[in-house]
Amino acid sequence: MSALNNVHSLMVSMMRAGRGLFVSSYNRENPPRPAQPLELYEFEGCPYCRKVREAMSELDLEFIDRTCAKNDEVKRARAVELSGKAQFPLLVDPNTDTVLLESEAIIEHLHQHYGDGRGFLDKATSFPSTVAGSMATIVRPKGIRVRPGLEARQQPESTLVLYNFEASPFCRKVREALNELNLDYHVKNVAKGSARRPEFRELSGRMMVPYLIDPNHDVAMFESDDIVAYLQQTYGADA
Repeated sequence: MSALNNVHSLMVSMMRAGRGLFVSSYNRENPPRPAQPLELYEFEGCPYCRKVREAMSELDLEFIDRTCAKNDEVKRARAVELSGKAQFPLLVDPNTDTVLLESEAIIEHLHQHYGDGRGFLDKATSFPSTVAGSMATIVRPKGIRVRPGLEARQQPESTLVLYNFEASPFCRKVREALNELNLDYHVKNVAKGSARRPEFRELSGRMMVPYLIDPNHDVAMFESDDIVAYLQQTYGADA
């Protein structure tokens, strides 16, 4: 069953043509490290959110993921307070005093402030990319809805940390579980070419993702199936 799930998740990465796999050449040499963490209100199955997460991975940006899967009662309400709409993705960038809706506007902002500008090809392929992202969601409709009983969950005292890159089918499985369990997490992207990879290898002992750190229980672990099982066991009870 696990092998089939891995293949199914891999299909999404193939449909997205490996977006979020490599850090851009400019950002490899000039890794952005904002003074204050970016926050992204989003949910895993949303094709527009996926495009923003891919851009974050390619720009080597870390961020706080405020999971807003359907039925969440707390963060969706907060998103409405911030932007006036229950619309996702929503970016909060305290470094530029910016709150932004619309995936295209967010991607433009990220490239402008944390890259060397958005390329023509990326802009030109925006619409077909959205269509492909929508098809990927149809193929794998996971991470879209909060598990019943967890709609108003209180977040753990310390935010979980996930070393990740967007194109990894194994990381996707963990992100889906985090959304369904309504858990926020700190994303540390380590796509190929990331300047964060040496630091991560020193921390974990090897270059492999996903890697979850849960400071609430002094846990750090590899392997997507083990991580999902841990999250279900530790945070699967009703909030």
